[in-house]
Amino acid sequence: MTNEQKRDLYYRQKETLDQFLTTGAITRAQYEKSLGDLTRKMGMEDELHTEEAKDEQVQ
Repeated sequence: MTNEQKRDLYYRQKETLDQFLTTGAITRAQYEKSLGDLTRKMGMEDELHTEEAKDEQVQ
C-alpha cells in the first residue's frame, strides 16, 4: 500500500467516525478513542496534528 493509499484510507475511516459522531451513533469519548486508535495503528500521527492545527486556525 502506498503512502497516498494509506492516507486516503485513513481519511475515509475518519469520515465514517465523523458521521457516527454527528448522527449520535457514538459518543465523543468513543470517537476520540477510536480516532486515536486508528491514527496510531495506521501511523498517521502527523496527519492528525496537521488537521488539528487547521481546525484551530478556522476557529
